[in-house]
Amino acid sequence: MTGDGEFDWLSFALGLFAGVVLSWILNRRRKLQIEPVQPIEPRELHGDLKALVLLYRADGRKIEAIKLVREQLDCDLRTAKYLVEHVR
Repeated sequence: MTGDGEFDWLSFALGLFAGVVLSWILNRRRKLQIEPVQPIEPRELHGDLKALVLLYRADGRKIEAIKLVREQLDCDLRTAKYLVEHVR
């Protein structure tokens, strides 16, 4: 609204457009289906595999340790990363 009592149609239209776009974005985000994260299988590293992982990790070769665990245990990337990071 301007000072002389006239209605500002341009501001009204831009505000309405912004509201419609924002509503569309929020509804679209709500409709996206995000699959829940599955818990990590409780596994432990034993013997030579554990020793190699500790050696790789100490040497700064974490990616190679993760690849080794994935090959040996036939597990997914997330589980292998968790095992490498939490082995003691």
